Amino acid sequence: MILILALNLENKWTELVQKAEKTVVHIVSLKKNNDNLWTNNHSEGSGFMFQMEGSIITNHHIVANSDQIIISSEEGTVFSAELIGSDPILDIAILKIPIQFWKKPLEFRNLENKKLLPGEEVMAIGNPFGLSSSVSKGIISAVDRFLDTKNYLKWGLIQTDVATNPGNSGGPMFDSEGRLIGMTSGKLAGEVENINFAIPIDKIIYWSEKILKNKAIHPMIGLEVKEDYINQDASSMKKILKITNMSQSTKNLISKNDIILKINGYAIDSKSKAFEIVDSLDYPDTIELLIFRYGVGEIKVSLNLKPRELDDRYL
Repeated sequence: MILILALNLENKWTELVQKAEKTVVHIVSLKKNNDNLWTNNHSEGSGFMFQMEGSIITNHHIVANSDQIIISSEEGTVFSAELIGSDPILDIAILKIPIQFWKKPLEFRNLENKKLLPGEEVMAIGNPFGLSSSVSKGIISAVDRFLDTKNYLKWGLIQTDVATNPGNSGGPMFDSEGRLIGMTSGKLAGEVENINFAIPIDKIIYWSEKILKNKAIHPMIGLEVKEDYINQDASSMKKILKITNMSQSTKNLISKNDIILKINGYAIDSKSKAFEIVDSLDYPDTIELLIFRYGVGEIKVSLNLKPRELDDRYL
């Protein structure tokens, strides 16, 4: 009985791969070398069929500043693609391909109705080092990850232990039902193993619609924040979000060491949640903060949102 169950599960994943790999492509982004016109700089990655007919979704960093984008399908067909638009902050790009090469994408999982949970089995398909349709399997390690690197901030990411390598970026990640849950986006560098990240599919859908309307502007408030514990006591397990610095435009309303209690009525206890709430708002708009200031108490503050640049480190 156990052997039969194991075989059924194995066959299930095999069938899912056979279906999914038909929607995955290998992307080569070419950029002319002005110093030597006989050579090209290029980057490689993966992509997959998206919901709009004739479209492919991939990472922005793969196709940024490209002069030509070459696509090869799982069957070996090669064709050119056109960049429709991209969002460097979320790191997604939408490509247009000849309609005859487009295939219906995998079903997207509704992450609001069925949330991702640590421990779920997931699978990724990509083209690491140009090795087409390479499959790797693992589990979700964590959700809603906040990533603070030397060059940029990322939030709301899926963390997995799925093996990824250069060339996997932009490929699909799907669950045990064959539904898309996200896009492989990168891994931690250095002396680490099996710490990889994916962009959730609901964020991809939300921001791709804004890209197509030329409204992909990520808002921010203009505050530097850090997670801390009440009275600096980690054993309390109660986190707070403390303001450590602020932009010039907010200095007359916000003070250093103010604690953010709520944003637009939502209670805040983590950087990831704060960034998610702010990022879900439309620019231009205003935002209301409930803050606690030592010696004063609770204060409501209304601030104007600002457009976020790629290297901004503000909330």
